[in-house]
Amino acid sequence: MRLRVVERISLSEIARATGISQSGLSVLLRSYPLTQEETLAKNRAGKCLVSRKKSHGEESKYHRALDGKKLLPQRKGNIAEAAVRFRLELHGFQVFSSPFDGDKFDFIVRPPDSSQLFKLQVRWVGQIHGRPIVRLTCADGHHKRRRFREGEFDFIIGYYLFNDTAYVYSFEEVADNKFVFTVLKNTPRVGTN
Repeated sequence: MRLRVVERISLSEIARATGISQSGLSVLLRSYPLTQEETLAKNRAGKCLVSRKKSHGEESKYHRALDGKKLLPQRKGNIAEAAVRFRLELHGFQVFSSPFDGDKFDFIVRPPDSSQLFKLQVRWVGQIHGRPIVRLTCADGHHKRRRFREGEFDFIIGYYLFNDTAYVYSFEEVADNKFVFTVLKNTPRVGTN
């Protein structure tokens, strides 16, 4: 509290000095905010990092067609699966859908000129604090969720309607993430726009 009240330093600076997480400090110091002028001065001086909004690419015609309407989760899943299946078929994959709703994979695919089969999980790319993310959780009983386990899919594909892009990750690439991961610009993609 002394660092904030007397020395007027930012949460990130206090976190570095004390080892307390910024989220914990934000709760503890909520009653002692920096003034807008102090925050601006720190930002200009480079003492406080300001996160810049990442580009999400060019808005797709499909996203524009929504005209701001919200989609229900079931529709989001259906759209993501249809978009990914279209791309897989276009690139010559043999695609087999799971006959059971609730399976831990959406498709089994065979790449062209291969006998190998892969389990795919298709997810809608959502957002947390403006960042595009893919959730790594699945249903586990009535109103319960859990993280996907090893062997439940070989690849997870996040479909992002905003830029009409499918982002592809192997299980190994996301194995260290707990419940979500951020979709990055340089991630392998299956078709765009």
